[in-house]
Amino acid sequence: METSIARPVPVAICGAQRLFRDVLAAALSARPEFEVVGDVGDPADLLSLCRLRAPELVLCCADESMYRYLPALSAVRAHSARTRLVLIYQELTRLDVAVARRAGVDTLIPCSHGLDALLRVLGQHWTGLRPAGRAVVSPTGTSAELTDREQDIVALLAAGHPVARIACLLGLGTRVVENHKRRIYQKLAVSSQGLLAARAVTLGLAGRSAPGLAACPVPVLGAADGLPELTVREADILCSIARGDTVRQTARSLGIAEKTVENTQARLFRKLNAKNRIGALATAHALGLLELLTEKT
Repeated sequence: METSIARPVPVAICGAQRLFRDVLAAALSARPEFEVVGDVGDPADLLSLCRLRAPELVLCCADESMYRYLPALSAVRAHSARTRLVLIYQELTRLDVAVARRAGVDTLIPCSHGLDALLRVLGQHWTGLRPAGRAVVSPTGTSAELTDREQDIVALLAAGHPVARIACLLGLGTRVVENHKRRIYQKLAVSSQGLLAARAVTLGLAGRSAPGLAACPVPVLGAADGLPELTVREADILCSIARGDTVRQTARSLGIAEKTVENTQARLFRKLNAKNRIGALATAHALGLLELLTEKT
């Protein structure tokens, strides 16, 4: 369907540094030209995000070596020839430029140029993707992509809301939400709400805004409290929750009793001001605890 109003360009962000992804997402969200549809820390997850959310612009920040990211960008280029790929780099040689071009990178930007320069370049891409005076055709999408409605439901499910609450927040029937939920499970290749929350966090889908999230926020510790101090066992269980493991699977992987997992889990919930595993995962993601634990392993 055609419309004369240019819709925002959907953007996906890839970068190892959580701070970079958050700052860039905040900067782009403040501009009506762009809509951040997800972010990933591991380039191996980038193609999955692009298949689900069909971004027209991918921003990738190479930390030490761009070669860690080029296979993922090349896969995205093969998946969608129209998607524009922007690579932010630390250092670059003439050979690196040639290799990046072969991988399909459209624009190379040195990180030393700063955020303002990056936003100017992205503005040029927006102009190219949304030519003035030309009607914009909204993509029909494929069956594997998440629709906007499904994205709203993913964000609410990942925040721990039950189906009945989601139906109330979105003004839908519970059966409609259940149907959406089944399709979402198929698209994300998960079998439970816990696994969905873990996958949504990995792909940067859990933090996307959705109706009702502002009114029913996930509990997060105050800034004055700082990050909660977790024991080694609590950290192990949090990582297990992030993988989508059940209590039984967690007990088996750690070689402890299920009752021990439940007791330790209860202490973890209190520290994170969470009521369940999904709430603990959402709060840990908001505080950046998952990234800290990953860096230590």
